[in-house]
Amino acid sequence: MTGIHDRNTIDRGNREHRRGRGSRNGAVVLLAITALLVSACGSRLSGSALTAAEGAGGGGSTGSGGASGSGASGTGTAGSAGSGGSAAKGTSGLSGGTAGSAGTSSSGGSSGGGSTAGTAAPAGGNGGATDVGVTANSITVGNITSISGVAPGLTQSAQQATQAWAAYENSQGGIFGRQIKVQTADDGNDSGQNFAAASQDCTSDFAMVGNASGFDDGGATAVAKCGIPDMAAEVSTTSAGNVPQIFGASPGNAHYWPLGPANYLKSKYPNAVKKAAMIYLNIPAPADQATREMKANTSVGFDYIYTVSATATQSSYGPIVLAMQQKGVQYVTEYSDQSSAARLLQAMQQQNFTPQVVDWFGEEYSPDFIKQTQPGSNGDLVLMATAAYEEAGSNPGMQLYLQWLNRVAPGAKHDIFGAFAWSAGLAFAQAARAVGPHLTRAGLLAQLAQIHNWTGGGVQPPEDLGNHVPSACFSYFTMQGSSFNRTYPAAANTFDCTGGLFKY
Repeated sequence: MTGIHDRNTIDRGNREHRRGRGSRNGAVVLLAITALLVSACGSRLSGSALTAAEGAGGGGSTGSGGASGSGASGTGTAGSAGSGGSAAKGTSGLSGGTAGSAGTSSSGGSSGGGSTAGTAAPAGGNGGATDVGVTANSITVGNITSISGVAPGLTQSAQQATQAWAAYENSQGGIFGRQIKVQTADDGNDSGQNFAAASQDCTSDFAMVGNASGFDDGGATAVAKCGIPDMAAEVSTTSAGNVPQIFGASPGNAHYWPLGPANYLKSKYPNAVKKAAMIYLNIPAPADQATREMKANTSVGFDYIYTVSATATQSSYGPIVLAMQQKGVQYVTEYSDQSSAARLLQAMQQQNFTPQVVDWFGEEYSPDFIKQTQPGSNGDLVLMATAAYEEAGSNPGMQLYLQWLNRVAPGAKHDIFGAFAWSAGLAFAQAARAVGPHLTRAGLLAQLAQIHNWTGGGVQPPEDLGNHVPSACFSYFTMQGSSFNRTYPAAANTFDCTGGLFKY
């Protein structure tokens, strides 16, 4: 999927404690993610922190973006909390700050992810039933995630985050007097079930919000036929990425691939990227992502000397590791689920295979993965798809998300799918309010297309949501012990946005 996308790097001198690995932004949704339990993040906000996140006082306004860039690296911070609004009907106070680009600073604004919550129905009413799934009192949206099947609970966090977003919006008064209702569906990690769920949404729901599935090629067929707006958490397949009505908080890589991570790794490990290996599951979404990444990275100097597909149930990675050893591979990356990644790492440990760099997806941004793979994963890299949960203390947007997620679904996974689903909800709400009381599917699609420089209030790096263009920004974290440690850029809640995009 898009997702999104971060990598970490390590010096060879530190590798006696690790098997080098990294992760990508915008990873395939088939990758399993487990809860990232961060001290203080799970608690509710109080005092000034809550005021900053939710807004206080009358007539709330959207805050100004922070996002100052610095130097050639183009790092920038997420936007700050804005001035408050009424806790019941005011604005959320979130700014739309973006990461800096090429050392420049940028201001925030509604496009960055500030949700103007609590819009009441006008004196003359809101028009009642203006479209499918819309009444005078409610807006019904569908949500499709992958909970059962070959990877149980894979993207359940996206469902929970969507429900948390709806609860947040409803607590603020809804949208022009309408409360949001979420109808959930589990596609069982199956394209046919995804198609069936999307077809049902076409007839009963106004839009889809927060979808996350590696099998969204099924739903893409239904969406293209009925025209329902789909504000997804992540867009996984090229089929979905080619449907104009499907937008994504992580918009996928059907037409673009960010080059910043590859350029960074090339500068740090010029010899390793000339001896690269790509491992991917032999199912459509990860196979497609792997092919596109290799094409993009080859354009900046990567040389993949070994590529191989694996089955989702492959029990032994021993032969794959042996082949990499024989070919002299020094850079390893993969597109798979978390369980498969752990088995790959186990085989590398057993055969004492220590390439210079191992590059994990953001889906391995999980404390469970570290616990399962230590000490072999020490020093491994993770290419981040979202802002970091560890850095929520200085990120009001992440604080607000965590507050509502933990209120609605205590113990839910703190992963990239949930963060993107929350962001998708905020984008839907912003577009729906821009349409006005007479809410229609056509109007919503037109307004979604106008959202650019989107950060979901600070939970993700900026991307051009309206034009379906993924973020060019990235950061890297390194696994060490039980922690994920920021590696690049150095400052919390910053990204490097200078790498550009490869266009297919």
